[in-house]
Amino acid sequence: MKRIVMPILLCLLTMPLFGRVYLVSVGIADYPGSENDLRVSGEDAKTISKIFLATKNASVQTLTNENATQGGMLSAMHTLFTEAGNDDTILLYFSGHGTEGALVCYDGLLSYGHISKMLNGYQAKQKIIIVDACYAGKMRTSKQHSSDYNDQSVMFFLSSRTNEESKESPFKNSLFTIFLERGLRGGADLDRNRIITARELYDFVHNGVVEVSNGKQHPVMWGKFNNNMTVIKW
Repeated sequence: MKRIVMPILLCLLTMPLFGRVYLVSVGIADYPGSENDLRVSGEDAKTISKIFLATKNASVQTLTNENATQGGMLSAMHTLFTEAGNDDTILLYFSGHGTEGALVCYDGLLSYGHISKMLNGYQAKQKIIIVDACYAGKMRTSKQHSSDYNDQSVMFFLSSRTNEESKESPFKNSLFTIFLERGLRGGADLDRNRIITARELYDFVHNGVVEVSNGKQHPVMWGKFNNNMTVIKW
């Protein structure tokens, strides 16, 4: 019996820990007025929430449309992310309008620098920011550098390059989030170990979006993290 049990215990002790996921999922389709409205961003946020809730290992708060104000987003992040421990993951997902250096909330702008500074204050060593917005790649040019996070793993997954629009689709989700959902539900799990790593997710989503958009949209992944970092256990 010892010859079987001991190697298994040793393997478990050397595996990287992956605790609970704390997700704030935001989607804004209905902006004040009508000229800036989108079609699917609210559904995008609900879709990502459902994926993580299905794992039974996530605490999730979803904000859509008029509830996704600057104050509402900051309050939700602070309340939920404060609960995360050292081995947990905090994740911010946003679908909506983007502008240079900021996300467009229901009632104004939330700068990338503010988000980065805020995330730096939480205990979780693994932090993920996923943005599905036009010109999302501009988040890579913010003044907050990955080295500012010390020993934390920080991953930005952005739906498009700096000068690209992020496409909606005729379906219930945007192009980027369609492939993000498929990837997180197992499509990106090439080795079939039921763990989706950062590299697996990037390859799956990037390749799918580039192909379907005919090379007009290129998701980018950036930050300070290991390619084998676990994003989700599905």
